[in-house]
Amino acid sequence: MSFTRWRTAAGAVALLLLVAACGGGGTDSAAGGTGEVDRNGTLRATYVILPTPLDPHTPTSEVAQFPYISPVYDRLTQMVHGEKGQELAPMVAESWEFSPDGATLTFALRDDVTFSDGSKLDSSAVKASLDRALTLPKSTAKSYLSAIGRVDAPDPATVVITTSRPAADLPYLLSTGYGSIINPKALANPDLDVAPQGSGAYTVSSVKQGDSVTYERREGYWDPEASKAKTIVIRGLVDANARLSDIRSGQSDVTLLQTQQFEEASSLGSGFSVHTYENTGTRQALAINQYRPYMGDVRVRQALNYAVDRQAVVDAIMDGHAKPNLQPLAANEAGFLATPTSSYGFDPAKARQLLQEAGVPEGHEVNMVSANYSPAQDIAKVVQDQLGKVGLKVNIEYQDALGSITAYTKESKFDLSTGVRVGFETPRLTLANSYLSSRTLLNPTPPEFSAALDRASDPRLSDDERTKVLEQAETVATDQAFDVFMAGEGTTLLTTDKVTGIDSMGRSDYQGIFDLRYVGITS
Repeated sequence: MSFTRWRTAAGAVALLLLVAACGGGGTDSAAGGTGEVDRNGTLRATYVILPTPLDPHTPTSEVAQFPYISPVYDRLTQMVHGEKGQELAPMVAESWEFSPDGATLTFALRDDVTFSDGSKLDSSAVKASLDRALTLPKSTAKSYLSAIGRVDAPDPATVVITTSRPAADLPYLLSTGYGSIINPKALANPDLDVAPQGSGAYTVSSVKQGDSVTYERREGYWDPEASKAKTIVIRGLVDANARLSDIRSGQSDVTLLQTQQFEEASSLGSGFSVHTYENTGTRQALAINQYRPYMGDVRVRQALNYAVDRQAVVDAIMDGHAKPNLQPLAANEAGFLATPTSSYGFDPAKARQLLQEAGVPEGHEVNMVSANYSPAQDIAKVVQDQLGKVGLKVNIEYQDALGSITAYTKESKFDLSTGVRVGFETPRLTLANSYLSSRTLLNPTPPEFSAALDRASDPRLSDDERTKVLEQAETVATDQAFDVFMAGEGTTLLTTDKVTGIDSMGRSDYQGIFDLRYVGITS
């Protein structure tokens, strides 16, 4: 799909037909649900993260928050599941187009969208919401939406955004939770964290802190297929085994699985279905703190990559349900290198040679911080053993998920950190969010990498031109060994056979998180 233009007179209708075909009320063996959709049913989901505050402009993590706010809020655009994975599609905006010079982006809005109190959603509401995202003192959205220079509402059906830089990805950025459109009457409400006010297909009826959020269908929503269930309950359950037990005991209808649970879930027999999004951009990786001794030397980072037997990790820890991945992007993303100049096959001898060339002494101690859940802690142990075989002594410190993230800083004692790199709406965003942030890449970013991503942002580029520029950025990231690249894995979900539409969640294609619009329960 071209970044420069997305215009369609029947786009929304076509989208509805596509979703109905993929996840409607008929039989769908991949998604379960062999009966008629129960419009009075309750869909119960367990998620890996506890409920977050629901103000869409202030989340600690937009990825963590999105499943909890997507039923409530519309955006200008949305990501949907297509034949080849994620696709950008209309939502409140029926069409959009960049100006010839790429400096402005104009959206034409639907005329049948209302907020939950019945008031009309128009361009002034979109402007007010985006202005709040950009100016609210505690906003975490402002940096993500920094490509927006100014928002204008020349008439009720038109939004014009003047960009502050080349911003081909802006229509994609606005599909995220940060692009949620809040009812203007509620913008100053102090309780948006627990009482969101949007134009989405559902309203929040209950928030139980640290436990769950319950949603009720809003009648009269412009897209009735987006609310197949009358009630949705999303409960946060961190422990993977507890999530599996929950669905087996009939307490939930759908849950996310860890890769190593695939075999157990697949053996549950009748009454359950397993569905995997194979091409998701989720990648296991070890982040490298280049401010630590020796880690600023590219030869050391390359040695770490040669020292790791990725296939052994996949076989032993992920039951073979993942694939070794030797570069930042996934194989289905534009910019992925078919023949990278640095391929990082398992080669302990080469790893030892590079460490010796860099002057790293035998037995040099490397400190690693790891989250204390599987598979992160399991990967840490295997890597500890494998790096030991090339002369490095790895000390592991286990912390809870949040602690392991906050402990890994430029000034910390940690050389390595286990973690997951997730995909984003476009390959350019995947690379930028992974490697242009001081929180995600602890090194001075090579100027050629930043320059390539800047060029990839130009909306005037053709798709082929953009791919070539992305390949340049991917080459820098791979050759410079920004991470110890490990493995790419799909998103696997376990459902009861009563669930329908689970195979058509747009963000599951690249981030492995819920978007329960279009998911329902059969009778």
